[in-house]
Amino acid sequence: MNIIRRLPLHRRGAAFTLAFVTLVSMAGVGISSDGAVAAAKLKPLVVGGMFPFTGTKSLLSQWGTHGVKVGIYEVNQAGGVLNHKFVSAYVDDAADSVDALPAFRKLELSHPTVIIGPFSPTIEAVINQFKPNDVVDFMVGGLTTLDNMNYTNVFRTSSSDSNEAIAMAFYAISKGYMTASLIFDNSSNSQGFIAPLEAAYKALGGTIQQNITLTPGQSSYSTELTQAFAAKPQVIFDSMDSQTAATLFSDGQQLGYMNIPWIGDDLQSAPKGSYAQAFGPTAATELTAALPASPSTADNAYNHFLSDYQSVWRTTTILPTTFNEYDSIVIAALAMTLAKSTDPKVWVKDIIKVSNPPGTVCGTYKTCLALIKKHKKINYDGAAGNDDFNKFHNVFSGFEMLGFDSSLNNVTRAIVTPANLATVVAKES
Repeated sequence: MNIIRRLPLHRRGAAFTLAFVTLVSMAGVGISSDGAVAAAKLKPLVVGGMFPFTGTKSLLSQWGTHGVKVGIYEVNQAGGVLNHKFVSAYVDDAADSVDALPAFRKLELSHPTVIIGPFSPTIEAVINQFKPNDVVDFMVGGLTTLDNMNYTNVFRTSSSDSNEAIAMAFYAISKGYMTASLIFDNSSNSQGFIAPLEAAYKALGGTIQQNITLTPGQSSYSTELTQAFAAKPQVIFDSMDSQTAATLFSDGQQLGYMNIPWIGDDLQSAPKGSYAQAFGPTAATELTAALPASPSTADNAYNHFLSDYQSVWRTTTILPTTFNEYDSIVIAALAMTLAKSTDPKVWVKDIIKVSNPPGTVCGTYKTCLALIKKHKKINYDGAAGNDDFNKFHNVFSGFEMLGFDSSLNNVTRAIVTPANLATVVAKES
């Protein structure tokens, strides 16, 4: 304040005002009078969620919102990212490509710094929108057409359906099921399973007897079921929407076809879910679903996720894919921290730096954050396991083969490891 005293009287007021504004501005950017960085209350960052809250695949919205909420909880409990807290904003894409682009444009009005979703049914309708709109996206699902994608702003923490198909085949053969029929609806998501499933099953010595394609929304599937079971297969592989499954499974019960093993995709893995309920009384013994996950014990990552899940949802019975959304949010927050920026154009370049080796393996946001602050290179392996992105921004994980108990809660019937998958691929070549 010595400068103000030396000024002429008529200039002291202006100088005082300037000094006051300067101090307030310094406080606003987190600078204290001793020059240290102080915590500042900054505008929250929006995590956008693009999920189907309506339509035949509306159950996916529960998976998405449950995972996002736990991921936001994990980051905010540790102080947020660069003094910002995360908040969520959601839009409904109805799992329909026609609705996807309007939903994306609506979500953009919330100015998301990162988007989680959409799921496989609608990702291709908006996949070209993320980079031009300067937002980073972590899509959910294993759509096979994205196995070799080349989008700088799109990442996937869930393993491809082509790997899921291999896991389904490997599990069936391990149980001695050597003959199979396929029952898949005509959606691109379901049809994407068929080629890798047939290749893997045949490479392991299995025989495909029938490949039945369903048209969703029919009132009966008795004809298709009769064809699928004509040669008495030992196992059925299937994928379809929940409405089609309800009709098909009801017809199957009447025809006596629900007393042999059915192996479905991850849509059917939800505990007490609509698929398991529709399957009928034999779900506890005959229904198995593949779920992309190889839960990591590194840094207690999976158990920490379960603890967060319990804190947020008051249960440890987790919904499918929730660890994928959770990991995506943690990775985004760590990339922002490393980049010292919340601008997606900047921190997108640090995603692989925080998720891939080399580096110290860490599995919780707080632990990884502490390492970054010590200028240590990190390798985040999260709740879903290995989060190492390849050049196509995909990860390669194992799979849980989930069954059900009599109350339709999940039981793990087997783990198909990345090494198991690799042995099948070797046989195919």
